[in-house]
Amino acid sequence: MKKFEQYGQRKDEEWEWFPWLPWWPPETRPLFKISTKPEDIAPFFFVDHHPYAMSLLLKISDEFKIDTFRKMGLEGSSKDWETLVTGFIDEWEEENSGVDLFHFDSDEDVFCVYSQYIDDISLFSRYLRAACNDEEQMRYYFNRGSQKLTDQN
Repeated sequence: MKKFEQYGQRKDEEWEWFPWLPWWPPETRPLFKISTKPEDIAPFFFVDHHPYAMSLLLKISDEFKIDTFRKMGLEGSSKDWETLVTGFIDEWEEENSGVDLFHFDSDEDVFCVYSQYIDDISLFSRYLRAACNDEEQMRYYFNRGSQKLTDQN
């Protein structure tokens, strides 16, 4: 398992720098202001990659919503979470913003989705956590994600 701060991390030269941001060099960007409280998204949590991006992580060993995944015949693995969140992202991008805002960097121990769009991932985290309180929504997003991944292949 990597250190938490390594998930969703890229080399500085691999990050895209948005031309509309007034800070140059990137290190001069002010610290991110995150309106999402940790208790509102637990057991998910953020890792800050200032000045470029932020990751949303979930430790698989926490077995969060494992019963729901098992009812679907799944394990609740990082791959299962990526499939579910792919469906969530698909809907999110249709309704809220453009494409390719979110990326995955999971392994068997930790689920990770990250983005350079700080406001989007902050809001996204709250909606994702709320969706996890509804078994039907989780099932819907998993099926939507499965279909999207099938269509891509």
